[in-house]
Amino acid sequence: MPEMTARQAAVQALMRVNHEGGYSNLVLNETLKKAQLSQTDAAFASKLFYGALERRLTLDHIISSYSKKPVAKLTPAVADILLMSLYQLLYLDSVPDSAAVNEAVKLTRQMKASSASGFVNAVLRSFIRDEKKIPTVRGNRLKKLEVQYSCPQWLIKILLDSYGEQQTVALLEHSLERPPLYARVNTTRTSAQHCIELLQQQGVQVQQEEALTDCLRLNATASIERLQAFEQGLFYIQDKSSQMCAASLEAQPGERILDCCAAPGSKTFTIAQQMQGEGQIISCDIFEEKVKKIQAGAARLGLSCVDARLQDASVYDPQLGEFDRVLCDAPCSGIGIIGRKPEIKYKEEAQLSDLPQLQLKILENVCRYVKVGGRLVYSTCTLLPNENTKVVEQFLQRHSEFEPLILPQRVLQAANSTPTWALTLLPQMAQTDGFFIAGMKRVR
Repeated sequence: MPEMTARQAAVQALMRVNHEGGYSNLVLNETLKKAQLSQTDAAFASKLFYGALERRLTLDHIISSYSKKPVAKLTPAVADILLMSLYQLLYLDSVPDSAAVNEAVKLTRQMKASSASGFVNAVLRSFIRDEKKIPTVRGNRLKKLEVQYSCPQWLIKILLDSYGEQQTVALLEHSLERPPLYARVNTTRTSAQHCIELLQQQGVQVQQEEALTDCLRLNATASIERLQAFEQGLFYIQDKSSQMCAASLEAQPGERILDCCAAPGSKTFTIAQQMQGEGQIISCDIFEEKVKKIQAGAARLGLSCVDARLQDASVYDPQLGEFDRVLCDAPCSGIGIIGRKPEIKYKEEAQLSDLPQLQLKILENVCRYVKVGGRLVYSTCTLLPNENTKVVEQFLQRHSEFEPLILPQRVLQAANSTPTWALTLLPQMAQTDGFFIAGMKRVR
C-alpha cells in the first residue's frame, strides 16, 4: 500500500521546498520514493508539485485576495494546500472543482490543521463562485507581470533591461512550460543510431539533433533509470546547452583537460568521449559527495580517463600542472534553469549579489592552469549579464595574455548563431536551458 496519496506527496514536497529551502528535483524524487505511488499517481503528484511551485506568486495573489490573513502568516501546510488546490482549479481541467475542494479539506484535516479546514473550503469555493478569475492586479507594469508570470519584480526588471520587452515576455512564458529532455549518447560504447533504436523499442520517442548528432531529444514514456539503454551506460541525461558547452572546448585525444567546477559531471563525461578515452581529464568539485557522484557516473559509463578530485576552484594548486584546455562552469544564480527548478526564481536579489565577485575570482585562478596556446571556456546556466558578459569582459581587461576565441562552428550552428566568442542561449529561442558560453585563448 502507498505511504501517502498523490496530493499528500505533492504538499509534503512543496512544504520542504517553500519553507525549508530544498531543491525541487531532489525533494520530489525523495518524496515519491517514500510514497510508493503507482506510475500514474506519481505523475499526478509531480504535476501538482511543479505546477504549484511554478505558479506560486500567481496563486499567492489569489489567496491574498480571499484571505484576511497575509499568505506569509498562514501555516506552511495550509498555504501549500491552497497553492496546490488553486492550481488544480485554475490550470487542470481534468480535475473536477468539487474533487479539488473536497480533497483539499480532507488533506487539511489529515495534516493536523483541522481548525483551518473551513477557511480552506471558503477560499476555494469563493474563487469558484467568482468564475475562477484571477483578481485584478493593482500596481505598476512590473507588479502585473509578476502576477501573470509568477516571477519576482526584481528579476523581471533585470531581464527587461537586458533583453527588452518582447524577449523577456517570451522567456517568462517559456519558463512556465515543461522544458525538453535531452540525452547524450555514450560514444565509447555505442553509436547514436543503435542507441536510438534501443530507446524506440522501449517506447521512447527520439529526435536526433542536426548539429550535435550525439545529442538526442527524448519523450520518455517510462522512468529514464529503468530503460535498458540507461542501465547499460549507453546514454546519460544532459541538456543540449551543456553539450554545446562541452563541445566549445574542442577536446582532443591525448590532451590534459581540467573541468574545475564539474559536478554533477555530465560535461566531464562528454569531454572524455571527445578525447576518445585518450589523455586525462581532471574533474574537480569542492564537495566530497559530488566528487563521489562524478566517480560513480564515470564508472557507469566506462570512462577511465576521468580523474575526479576534491578541489576548491578558487584556490591555486601548483601540483595540478598545466592543461591544454580548461572549462570553468562557474557557480551561478541558475536563472537559466528556472523552467526545471522553479524555486530558483524566488530567491532574494541580495542572495545573488556576491556571485560575480566569486565567479571572477575562480576564473582568475583557473586561468593560471592554461598553457600558452591553450583554450579557456567560461560558462554559467544563468541569463544575468553581471554574471556573464561583465565577468569575462572584466577578466579580459585584467589579463592581456588571453584573447576572445570564436566558438566552434557546430556550436554556433546548434544555436543558430552568427560567429561570436560569447554566446547567450535564450530558452525560447534555442530550445535549451538558459546558458552562457565564452571562449578564450591564451596567447602568451
